[in-house]
Amino acid sequence: MRGRVDDPRRHSRAALVRILLQLLPETLARRLLRCPKFSVIIYCVGESRAILLAAAAAQFAKYGPRGTRVQDIVEAAGVNERMIYHHFGSKDGLYAAVMRDQRYRLGEAWWPVLAKAVAMDPYLGMQLALGGFFDALLARPQVAALFAHEALGDAPLAVPEGITGPPEPVRLLYERGQAEGVFPADVPFEIAYATAISSLIAMSLFGWRFSEVIKTGLDADPARFRDQVVGQLLNGMTG
Repeated sequence: MRGRVDDPRRHSRAALVRILLQLLPETLARRLLRCPKFSVIIYCVGESRAILLAAAAAQFAKYGPRGTRVQDIVEAAGVNERMIYHHFGSKDGLYAAVMRDQRYRLGEAWWPVLAKAVAMDPYLGMQLALGGFFDALLARPQVAALFAHEALGDAPLAVPEGITGPPEPVRLLYERGQAEGVFPADVPFEIAYATAISSLIAMSLFGWRFSEVIKTGLDADPARFRDQVVGQLLNGMTG
């Protein structure tokens, strides 16, 4: 079967539309973007899906899947509502796609650190691996908020295709550390991993907020804050 030949004129028209919209008042531009004809132009260049994912992620992070309205998503995205159903089938489908996309992006940011950490001494490698995950969370605060809403809800966890468990480099580091007596032999990797990752997500959300009521001693500098949190986790992992 012959593949579809892309028409460069569609891209030129879409680029021209975007330039024209930038010259219009914001309220008028949003009204035009919600018009089906303009949405079709955005769809043709493959932009509306990414725009919806970004806008929906921000809304779901604030209000959760139940508190977020479709109208708020399309208003934030400036895309016609029908594009949600075209790309994702439903609001639930959009939510699942957002969670898969956010997990993929977080993993993509974490992976280069894991590739370096796995070749290191188990303790230092685990320190780098956990620190890299925490850095990725701090750089993407809405991800932890999305995880919190997801944990409180009843929707099935949406993970990227091909992901079946924890990252293998972390497992290898931990099991090598167990063999060398760095990490306790009687604590399974799955328990150690779930505890560490859950703690890092929680601390990225609540760590600094504790300082509003008690003197935590947590540093305001993100790098030093990371070292404090990861240091506490490693102290627990090594007994």
